Amino acid sequence: MNRKIFTACTAFLLGASVAWLPTAQAASFSEVQPYMTDYKIGFTDGTKLVTSPVYDGYSRYSSYTTVTKAGKYGLLDNKTGKEITPAIWDNIELIPSGKIAIVQKGGWFQYLDLTTGKLSTTKYAGGHAYYLSAEHDSVVAMIGQTSTLLDSSGKVLIPSFAGKLSMVQLMDPAMESDQSAEPVRYFLGSTTNQITLYDPVTFAPKFTLKNASLIPNEGGPKTAYLKVRSGGKEGLVDVDGKYALAPNYKALYFLNNGFVRVEGPKGVGLWKGGKMLVEPQYADVGTEFNRPDVYTTLTNDSITYHSLSKGTAQTFKKGAEILANRYVLGQDPQTGLYGIAEIGGGTIVPFTYPRVEGPPAARLLVRSDGKKGLIPGWEQPMAEPAVWFDSLTTIGGTYSMLSVQDGKRIGLYSESKGWIFEPQENTVIRYDQKSNRILVENSTDHTTTAYGFDGRIINDTEPREEALTDYVTTSGSIEKGYVLVDLESKQPISKAYRSIYYEGGEIKLLVALDEKVADLYTPQGELLTKDIQIPLQQGQMNQAPVVWTQMDNNVYTAGAKAGSAGVALVQIADGQLQPVSDFEYASVSARSTSGHKLMVLQRPDGTSDVWTSEDGQMTRKLEQVSSIETANGLDNLFVQKGTAWDVYSPEGRRLSSQSYRALKYLTTGEDKAGAIAYQDQQTGLYGLLKEDGTVLTAAKFESIALAKDVFPGQWNDDGAGVPTYVYTTNQQFGYLDRKGQELFQTAFLTKKPTITYRPMTMQSFPSYASQMRQNPLELLSFDKPYSWPTGVPSEQKFFANLALYLGLPKEAGKKEVLTELAAKGMIQANPDRVALNDEDMFALSYFMETGQVSKMTSAQLWEWAGKRGLVVERGGMSYYQTMDLYKEYHEMFFRELLRTPAGKQAAKAKSLSAATLTTAQQQMLTPMILVNGKAWEELALPLPQTEWANVSNALIDQYNKQAAQLLADYLKQYP
Repeated sequence: MNRKIFTACTAFLLGASVAWLPTAQAASFSEVQPYMTDYKIGFTDGTKLVTSPVYDGYSRYSSYTTVTKAGKYGLLDNKTGKEITPAIWDNIELIPSGKIAIVQKGGWFQYLDLTTGKLSTTKYAGGHAYYLSAEHDSVVAMIGQTSTLLDSSGKVLIPSFAGKLSMVQLMDPAMESDQSAEPVRYFLGSTTNQITLYDPVTFAPKFTLKNASLIPNEGGPKTAYLKVRSGGKEGLVDVDGKYALAPNYKALYFLNNGFVRVEGPKGVGLWKGGKMLVEPQYADVGTEFNRPDVYTTLTNDSITYHSLSKGTAQTFKKGAEILANRYVLGQDPQTGLYGIAEIGGGTIVPFTYPRVEGPPAARLLVRSDGKKGLIPGWEQPMAEPAVWFDSLTTIGGTYSMLSVQDGKRIGLYSESKGWIFEPQENTVIRYDQKSNRILVENSTDHTTTAYGFDGRIINDTEPREEALTDYVTTSGSIEKGYVLVDLESKQPISKAYRSIYYEGGEIKLLVALDEKVADLYTPQGELLTKDIQIPLQQGQMNQAPVVWTQMDNNVYTAGAKAGSAGVALVQIADGQLQPVSDFEYASVSARSTSGHKLMVLQRPDGTSDVWTSEDGQMTRKLEQVSSIETANGLDNLFVQKGTAWDVYSPEGRRLSSQSYRALKYLTTGEDKAGAIAYQDQQTGLYGLLKEDGTVLTAAKFESIALAKDVFPGQWNDDGAGVPTYVYTTNQQFGYLDRKGQELFQTAFLTKKPTITYRPMTMQSFPSYASQMRQNPLELLSFDKPYSWPTGVPSEQKFFANLALYLGLPKEAGKKEVLTELAAKGMIQANPDRVALNDEDMFALSYFMETGQVSKMTSAQLWEWAGKRGLVVERGGMSYYQTMDLYKEYHEMFFRELLRTPAGKQAAKAKSLSAATLTTAQQQMLTPMILVNGKAWEELALPLPQTEWANVSNALIDQYNKQAAQLLADYLKQYP
């Protein structure tokens, strides 16, 4: 049954200001819709309230809605809102496409006729819906002193009888060893002296077996038989009611692959498919899950492996273990020496070894002289060890690669490939954490070879060739760089680059990367970037190193020119790069709306210009805007100038008639038109705009959002008169349709909510510690004017703060900061450096901690940073899509600053105020609010503005009183 669940705890709407009392146009909804009053849920048909607001949550099904009230469940009809049963039940189970429901109160179950609302007169000890078969998708078993089986309409399939119903699953006996085969489901009735199995289609009895009771096999292996007890003994019955194994045994246990463990008076035996394989006379028996033809018998001191297919039996001392599903590592019963034999075959490793070791790292045979040999793993052929050694060590914290030592000789072994090389002289093996490689250094020939954990040599230091187009290939290595080679002449046609790749699709160019810039070549190998080169994106690990887009069959990208401090927008045309803009920008990025592409050029001051193609010409449409936002499904864009937002077309035309404090696109998707929620600059109230920026509703709401976001349990609207948007005012809750027409309204708050606050201690205030780790400047001031202003690129803000730390003017640029860091020895000097990397930040952190320049090797520095918690675990597309490298470095810098004595002494708690409260500060504080006992983040709708003003002022006062103590506690907890 289709279902959507809602509890009164979802995401916030947009929120804002004063009260308003509208006159709504009543509308009749196709199904009752939820409304909210005093943070309780009721239901309305659009013209009247069909239920009071008394519910805490609901689950929406295709025809019915289960509601919750004080932890109890009730049921409403979706069309009328009629209460089918009140919220008095501990649980309600609805049947897919059914006309009955199972209700539970305490330990008793009844079924409810959804058409009449009548309950079954009989109370049962249990009730549950089951999938049975294609003929009977869902059936309902009601079980107790009397039991019955119903279909989803309530029709009786098995009449009520004095006894218990059970669902059993039986395999075709020929398919018991097939793990993918599906069993047939049956229902079985049990009375005091007999069992009856019912046909799963007709529900007529297939058989009745007297003097027998069912032993359930719930959760056990698949089987073709019923286990029954008769006369105090256990036996097996087939689907026809015949005994496959007479009830003569103390206990039976189903094992995998159709085996049955049999307990008799003299011991344990094994049965399968109508045959007793071994009589019950052993201490125990066993099977192997992945080997249907293998079973074992155990005595007090031995274990024997049997092969059904080969009719063999091999005995070992107790404690032997199976390897790779085919072999047994064990001891000869007479000599006690270890060896390896193949099940159903011969000896692979002679039984001559006095001892074994391992796992976890590896299994080892040990000779009488103490030398050890590796037993091959899963992917290696089984054989007697040919290499013997003294000890082994895992590498990189895994068992994939092992370092093996024999005297002074060192060898390398791969779990998947076997011996990479046997122990040899003058060899050192070490793990490089930064590159995640195993490095083998040979002092004889002075070589270093890198291996991956799959045992393969990493050849990125070796020369290699790779064809890129039909005309050129690339040749070179990481150490020497790569050059383009003409395929016809076999001659180099370029200088060496650190990397070269072919950008296909619409671009069709060769991209050759240096440290800071890239050159472009045609597929034929002609150099395009002669005077202008392409700047590389820095710190954007999720993106290609070069930004570009295609508009009107022209390719555009960013260009850098010697002697120019900035970059320009350039067009690639006619075999050359042509500047479209001046070389005055800090960066170039590509953006898109639902139907257009844009180029956004950011200026050094943080403002941006927007360029787009018009009649085949790239033109600047907007200048020095503060911010630009696009939204999925919307062809227009939101543009901020200063603090005001407007709606613009992708061609740069202003569409909105006035500016707004905030804009947000609201859409239900499904190719349906959405609307733009706007916040009025003067009143702070909200209204709706059409997608083209024209006014849809006046700004008269305190909050507005999609109905499906407020009530996630709602179905997507499917026609006129169905609410699309939810709004609130100071006093009202209401619905709007797609055109902004008011469909329904009712009271939002009828009484003052009860507001309480969590205690502001480190233990109960995790959002404080989170904010301190992410950006302590929201909460602290220092002896220097550090800041992290909005609307300024992270890189610019980071280097401004680093300049202050180094005693430079805040206006000092990145170049000056890098020069000063290198001059002080905090980072390595590099004239080509254009940015900081992780290792630079570790070295800076080491200087901040110790006051000394790091003399550590790269590996040692990474190890130190790892122990200090500085290494950021980066990975996964979702991470890189939102990665902000310099924000990460900002967090690392201030985290380290607060660990230094000087930083702790300089840090002072800020006093917050409602007038200047930032979004980050508000997000930190609001989890401390409880409204009617509910956490703030669980509220489906925000408080009215008048209530929020009182709450926020009290909350800020409470924080300001505790701020100094919170800071002191934080510095103690995170030294």
